[in-house]
Amino acid sequence: RPSPTCSTTASTTAAPRPLPHAKRQRGGVHWRQGGRAKGKRAMVTTTKGVLATTRHGCCRGGVLAAKRRAALSRRPRAEATGKGGAAAARNLPRNGRAPPNVRLLLGRPRGRGEEARRFCPARASSASPAEGEGAVRGGPSIFAIALPTACCLLLCNMCRICMSTAVLQASAEFGWSDTMSGLIQSAFLWGYMATQLLGGILADAFGGKVVMAFSVAWFSVATALTPAAAALGQAPLLLMRALVGIGEGVALPSMNNLIGKNVRTDRRATALGMSFGGFHSGNIVGLLLSPFLISNYGWRSLFYLFGILGVPVLLLWQGVVPDAQTLAAQRGEAAAGASGAKGGPAAAAIPIPKLLASPSVWAIFVANFVNHWGYFIYLSWLPTYFNRQFSLDIAKSSIFSLLPWLVMAICSSLSGILADFLITRGMRVKTVRKVLQCSSFLGTAATLLIISHPVGNRLEIAVPLFMIALGVKALGQAGFVANMSDIAAQSAGKLFGLSNTIGSFAGILSVTISGYILEKTGSFTTVFQMTAAMYVAAALVWFLLCNDKSIPSE
Repeated sequence: RPSPTCSTTASTTAAPRPLPHAKRQRGGVHWRQGGRAKGKRAMVTTTKGVLATTRHGCCRGGVLAAKRRAALSRRPRAEATGKGGAAAARNLPRNGRAPPNVRLLLGRPRGRGEEARRFCPARASSASPAEGEGAVRGGPSIFAIALPTACCLLLCNMCRICMSTAVLQASAEFGWSDTMSGLIQSAFLWGYMATQLLGGILADAFGGKVVMAFSVAWFSVATALTPAAAALGQAPLLLMRALVGIGEGVALPSMNNLIGKNVRTDRRATALGMSFGGFHSGNIVGLLLSPFLISNYGWRSLFYLFGILGVPVLLLWQGVVPDAQTLAAQRGEAAAGASGAKGGPAAAAIPIPKLLASPSVWAIFVANFVNHWGYFIYLSWLPTYFNRQFSLDIAKSSIFSLLPWLVMAICSSLSGILADFLITRGMRVKTVRKVLQCSSFLGTAATLLIISHPVGNRLEIAVPLFMIALGVKALGQAGFVANMSDIAAQSAGKLFGLSNTIGSFAGILSVTISGYILEKTGSFTTVFQMTAAMYVAAALVWFLLCNDKSIPSE
């Protein structure tokens, strides 16, 4: 049944379900006519004559419910006419169904896609958020972007986490204190923080594919050179870990650029979930391989192997991910030629002062700060926690440490699917981001408080609680991370770089401060309680300031 505001010629009022009482055949087409009606006349014709005529009015059954039931052998075209002139003519299919314009004239339009929008502008204006302004139509498959990105981020995190397990044996070999061990692990974040904004700007300018390839090549070489730097002393080791961070610092902004520009809104969280699933799987693979490699070949073997793996990953990336021009063509941009090799969006980039003036951007900054604070505590100190708290060796500490990361990798993908499902079901984008991010913060805070309590000071309780904590924490990927592309899709890399610069600074503080507290108190209780309080405060800020409205570029 046509909507009252549809641009059809059949009627200006919606009619109830017809009560068919007559059946005739003309021109090989069965048609039914409703009951008595008053109002305007409309008809559907073919090149061989009138198929059906009806009156639309106020009485029940006033709409013709016509369906094409007999095969029309070679009837080339159909027209829908009435008051207001002729409607669009279309080829009649041979599958027994009337063309979309006829269906809309005679009854309710079927489907929520282009046909409904084409013939009923009123319906298009009330489309779901997934089909709204922020969607990238005609874009490439998310698998051509998300899966290779997941592989790159997997190796990225393997090269990052290897120090958290190697430091146990290396500190005994070189005589490092807990404070020095924390300093060495935080050195990665010095370089990581330095290139976040630069990586976002470069990704927005030259495309995420180019910048990601540079990232993989850089951090793979730096990782392979780490053992040689450690042999030269603490200062060269700190510098080399910072160089690893410089290379990895541009990886996530490149990911956000690729997904923000090439994946539509209702699939964006799924693509981010797949990418972060690979990212967190790097922790799993690294912690799984580390005990075997350390026990058989020493801690240096971790860095050699993970560095060499950069070669096949780089070849995969270059061979699978489309280049900037291809991505622009697949997006169907009218100005693809003007954007050239940069592959930039048609909309103007948002200046940094404009971003900083938005309250929703500051909500993202706060969320990312607290998210990184907790993340790098788990990443750097979880093996040490199991080793110190429960007297486990390196192998068992690594195994118990990887279980929470396994849950987080799975939940990262599921959180994206859940977010996109809620959006396609009609929930507002802002509501989805708020619910998932607040659940992430508050759920993680609750588990940390239980772990810091004496009741959580048992291995059989601590391990499941850490699994729950990191699993719930993964909901944030469909929260503040996806929200960056919601509010600034054309500058997603730049915003991600700004946000991750603040987050990286939080990681430096958390790892260093945690090492100091651990050295002074010998316990993680204070660390976990402080982190839980920060999660609660960040949830409140996010709930108050989060928004999904696009930031204007001017």
